[in-house]
Amino acid sequence: MVRGIVQGVGFRPFVYNLAAAHSLDGYVKNLGTSVEIVVEGRDGEVEGFIEGLKSGPKLSRIDSIDVDYGPYTGSYRGFRIEKSSVAGFGGFIPPDTGICNKCIEDMEGDTRFKDYWATSCVDCGPRYSIMETLPYDRENTTMTDFPFCEDCRRDYEDPKNRRYHAQGFSCPKCGPGLALYDEGRNRLDPPLEEAIRLLNEGRILAIKGVGGFHLCCRMEVTPLLRKRRNRPEQPFALMAPLKVIEKYAYVSDGERSLLDSMQRPIVLLRRKPGVPEAVAPGLHTVGFMTPYTGFHHLLFRGIDEPLIMTSANLPSEPMVRDNDEAFRRLGGIADYYLLHNRRILNRCDDSVLRYNNGAFFTRMARGYAPAMFVLKDRTPKAILAMGPELNSSISIYKDNLCYISHHLGHINNPMALEFLKETVDRLLKMTKVRPEVIACDMHPAFLSSRLGRELAQAYGAEVVTVQHHRAHVGSLAVEGVDLEDVVGVAMDGVGYGEDGTVWGGEVFHGESHPAGLLPVPMPGGDLATRFPMRMVAGILYGSIDDERLLSIMQANMGEVEARVVLRQVETGVNVAYSSSAGRVLDAVAALLGVCYRRTYEGEPAMKLESFALKGDADKVKLPCEAIPISGRSVIDSRSLLRGVVEALDEGKDKHDIAASAQAALARAFAEQACNVARKSGASTIGFSGGVAVNAAISKAIEDYVKGEGLKFVTNHRLPCGDGGVSLGQAVLAGRMLIS
Repeated sequence: MVRGIVQGVGFRPFVYNLAAAHSLDGYVKNLGTSVEIVVEGRDGEVEGFIEGLKSGPKLSRIDSIDVDYGPYTGSYRGFRIEKSSVAGFGGFIPPDTGICNKCIEDMEGDTRFKDYWATSCVDCGPRYSIMETLPYDRENTTMTDFPFCEDCRRDYEDPKNRRYHAQGFSCPKCGPGLALYDEGRNRLDPPLEEAIRLLNEGRILAIKGVGGFHLCCRMEVTPLLRKRRNRPEQPFALMAPLKVIEKYAYVSDGERSLLDSMQRPIVLLRRKPGVPEAVAPGLHTVGFMTPYTGFHHLLFRGIDEPLIMTSANLPSEPMVRDNDEAFRRLGGIADYYLLHNRRILNRCDDSVLRYNNGAFFTRMARGYAPAMFVLKDRTPKAILAMGPELNSSISIYKDNLCYISHHLGHINNPMALEFLKETVDRLLKMTKVRPEVIACDMHPAFLSSRLGRELAQAYGAEVVTVQHHRAHVGSLAVEGVDLEDVVGVAMDGVGYGEDGTVWGGEVFHGESHPAGLLPVPMPGGDLATRFPMRMVAGILYGSIDDERLLSIMQANMGEVEARVVLRQVETGVNVAYSSSAGRVLDAVAALLGVCYRRTYEGEPAMKLESFALKGDADKVKLPCEAIPISGRSVIDSRSLLRGVVEALDEGKDKHDIAASAQAALARAFAEQACNVARKSGASTIGFSGGVAVNAAISKAIEDYVKGEGLKFVTNHRLPCGDGGVSLGQAVLAGRMLIS
């Protein structure tokens, strides 16, 4: 029995040819959650076969090979691939992959796949997005709508052909086709050539891809797309061949390997001057991906610059999946619609990574998810973890295996909730898990938590709540660390705390919570997350002269509003309290005039990071003091912001102040974590949460920790932001059951 990434990666054809090479008889059978292999032959050949299994095809990952030996019976004649069946738990749900180089060669050569937009083989193409259930066989995918022609059937049944038992391939005679329509659903032919013409004329196209629709246009059309889509500042992704990308962005070897991988994610690169500011306003990075389908490669035959290729959805809604849905939801945004007739069952957005001494996920989706991890601990009950509210995912944990879904976005409206329900149903069906425990965020009003409680009633399951930032630290379990030996630093936006306040800058060790940020007022509650000058008022009130604070606030709001906000802080009316590190960074961004209004998640802190790149932290020394409160050591953000104001009054360079503010906050957290480690005997400092995406802060903490002789670990296999929280929920819920 073989477990690991052995579904949808050409594993059975690999086994067939390996058995033939060793003159073995028997069979290979897909059980839906693992692969069963029976072989008979000479001892040396059997041992060579088992050794060869360990390498697997290029997209596979072998987690375990269980071998039972028996006497030779001579029961088999030849080696065959048997019809799949479904049994047990523990297999892999194959993610979608980009087109391979051999299929690109077929498109460009004199083959029957020449210029065919949907070309794929056993090594590439759509998988999860077209899957109904496991096992990954053609009849369980939307490719069942396209019966093989005679030529494709011959390829599918030929062990020497790389399309042997490839479930997602077809050719122009038997496969899905393209069609181009205007807003009135009038057809334009030929679709590809017309699409290129329209893009070159400055039109906006809705293009159906692998896991959903993209909105596509030339870079100079970005302002119009922003207006139509109501996204004034959020960065848009670009697509271009690698040689073109290198003209518009700086590409390191590590970044190049990601761009050229089979996963083909969006990679955040340092931009060159040729990228218009409107593509990623106020940021030093821009997201680039290379063409990952045959269609994309054909498109760039007629376009010589990067194209905007951004997910087709309105703010906070799931991306568009179906053709009729595209006309309904994208009317007024897209001018034309380039469609195909292959059904998408599972929406799946593009993955986004950043490379900084290793790859970091900011969004884990197409190419990487759903993912399966082998964990150290076995849970005694099957757990479904519902994730948080923003940038959500779900996880399923049974025995020592944990599955995590692709990025689901913000679960804060009925459409997003329906997407969450679909994903839960689909993954429970694929894994054949009936949850006995459902883990939810502590926040009682989250839609994901409400659904979790409803599912618990339906399944007769127990509900376990897990604090948001503890779940961030719990997600580090997939990095191979022992959570008992980790002092966890969680620097994030906001999350419901165990004391009923809003947390977001915490230091944990086991069950203890020995350090973190000082809770400060958030005047207006959620309004303070959208308008960070309110956080300036909450942090600095009482720390500097009222009139000086009023003058600072008037840089962004009128005097009347500023006085009302200060009065809110003074009286405590409509004021929440927060220890969020993200909100402190937002306040610094507002103080420096970098960002006064958040129009997308993380915007002020992201723009602050870009702004700080032009500065030198050593030119300005800012305090960030720690004070004892109720037996805990808390980092006083008031001292940091007071220092920023004093530096501004002294005429210091704003870029230097920004760099110093990030460095001071990072050092304060690193010092607190290392102090806890020394007292407790822990050997490792773990860093997670949305702020861990900030390269400068992450590096400053890592350097300090290693300088103290301790190990440093952060998220590489999962997003450090909220996309990894569901797995942390599952891990910590499992530990509660064990204890």
